[in-house]
Amino acid sequence: MPLTLAKSLKARLRSDQPVFGAWVGIPHPTVIELMARSQFGFLLLDGEHSPIGVQDLASLLPSAELHGTPTIFRPRSKSAADIKAALDAGVSGLMVPMIETAEEARAIVAAGKYAPAGMRGIGPWRASGYYEVFETYLAEANDATTLILQLESAKGLANLEDILAVEGFDVLFVGPADLASSLGLPIGRFDGEMRDVLQRTADAVKRAGKLAAIDVSAISAIPELIEMGYCLFTIGSDMGFIQASSRGLVRDLAAFSTGQGT
Repeated sequence: MPLTLAKSLKARLRSDQPVFGAWVGIPHPTVIELMARSQFGFLLLDGEHSPIGVQDLASLLPSAELHGTPTIFRPRSKSAADIKAALDAGVSGLMVPMIETAEEARAIVAAGKYAPAGMRGIGPWRASGYYEVFETYLAEANDATTLILQLESAKGLANLEDILAVEGFDVLFVGPADLASSLGLPIGRFDGEMRDVLQRTADAVKRAGKLAAIDVSAISAIPELIEMGYCLFTIGSDMGFIQASSRGLVRDLAAFSTGQGT
């Protein structure tokens, strides 16, 4: 199942249709299953800014796999050990934060790919069905696994062309909040200078034969970003969905205490 889901995510990315996923930050199988039942194109399990650790993946991933939902994991750092552990646990892809140089990009590819493309250690205990499909996994994992690098800083933007020239990763993901902060631009806005940056980035990604991705907070931003060339999106999170739904309900219920809801 992990290899099948990894292939399905790669196939979606290679199509002409946009792919949408949501963030997950609550490390509990029930939450993962509820999110998977929503049928997003993928779930992005965030190990950088949430309590989810690489050690949690083996107990969380089955809940997503039960409903045929691919998973991407974002580790807390660029650690080769975390990359290897996440892939061996069976994630469909990895998204590595704050890539600023071609050297860092090459190191991520090396950690995430088997030889000769990289130096990933051989031991895909869960990813290969507890070694039941070991040989098949080794033969297909390099192509099936999606590797995503994050552009989040002015330094990374300055080195964009060199980063994109590195072979072996599939997607460049713009982290708009960190990138805007690094550039001294307003966070949460995609107009003005930020729009120019996003367009130049998407154009460079396309020239390099890779895919452009970005996080958005509102559906209204998506059409223009698709027109720019972005094709993979994250929008919303488990924590955000709980907060928005509960707060909305509380606002509606407040009408009863003021006599407006009777």
